[in-house]
Amino acid sequence: MNSYVTLTNSTAEIVVLRSRFISYVYHIESEEEASEILTALRKKYYDATHVCYAYVADVAGNVTKSSDDGEPSSTAGAPILSVINGGGYRQVLIAVVRYFGGTKLGVGGLVKTYTDSAIAAVNASEKITYTLSEVYSAETDYNTFGKISNAVTRNGGRITDIEYSDKVRFTLAYPTPGNVLKELINLTGGKTEFINRGNRYEIYRM
Repeated sequence: MNSYVTLTNSTAEIVVLRSRFISYVYHIESEEEASEILTALRKKYYDATHVCYAYVADVAGNVTKSSDDGEPSSTAGAPILSVINGGGYRQVLIAVVRYFGGTKLGVGGLVKTYTDSAIAAVNASEKITYTLSEVYSAETDYNTFGKISNAVTRNGGRITDIEYSDKVRFTLAYPTPGNVLKELINLTGGKTEFINRGNRYEIYRM
């Protein structure tokens, strides 16, 4: 997978026939993290009628789980999961806390409301794209680093992990390196060594 989209943490609330639906989006990186978040939510909303959820915990979309938490089967967890999968989001947990308001919504009403609740929280989130990139580390003098930084930015890459001392140590990443590395070697006259550190997912912001 060359890239995937995740979401930042957010919350939203809707009220339907006096029932409160408080929805949360969390960026997660494991099932264990999802479990910890859900435990904390249940503790915080100990008096809630239901805490329903769904998540996709991995990048490929294979590690998924959903729960109706006492609502009729497939009226809560499945709709929430459909919102996640429909947006193609990965490493995302969406939980919806319900306080029952005294009026039953019916199967169709529940599906619609849990879907709307999940969408409301997603709309309050920022979408972030991670792109698989080639990563290099390097060390150079301050003047050369300025030239490298400009070239990296111009070619759509990014520089991270910068350490300043007598020289500048840094990491650079490119989603599609192509001839960029050759340009950097030429730019530095071959005096800066770029060490390949393999691939990892990086965020690129315009």
